[in-house]
Amino acid sequence: MKLSRRSFVASGGAATALLGTGYAASASVKPALVIYDSRNPRSVAFARSIVADRLDVASEDAKRWRTLRSGVPAGAIVGLTRWSDYVLVRGFAEDQRKRLKREWRSGDLHGWELA
Repeated sequence: MKLSRRSFVASGGAATALLGTGYAASASVKPALVIYDSRNPRSVAFARSIVADRLDVASEDAKRWRTLRSGVPAGAIVGLTRWSDYVLVRGFAEDQRKRLKREWRSGDLHGWELA
C-alpha cells in the first residue's frame, strides 16, 4: 500500500476516534459523571459508551455552568469536549479537590479524567 498524505491523515483520524471512544475499555474506575458536547457527534458517542450520569456542556453554557458551580459529584469525572469547556470544568473541579488523572486528544476535542 502506498502511503499518501490523504491515507495518513485518514488513518490518524480513525485512530483518534477510537481513542476518544475507547475510554470505557481502559478506565480504571467507573466515573460518576460524563461531560460531553451534544453539538459534536464524537463527544455524544463517547458519552453513550459510558454508563454514568451525563452533563451536556451545550445546556450548561445557557445556565452559566450552574450545575457544576453548585458542586461536582463524588467520584471520577470524564469528558470529551472542546478545550475551553475542559478548562472551565477543570476549574470547578479543582475548587472541589478534584485533580487531573489523564488527558488525551481526539482530533479537535480534548479528553480528560478528573478524580
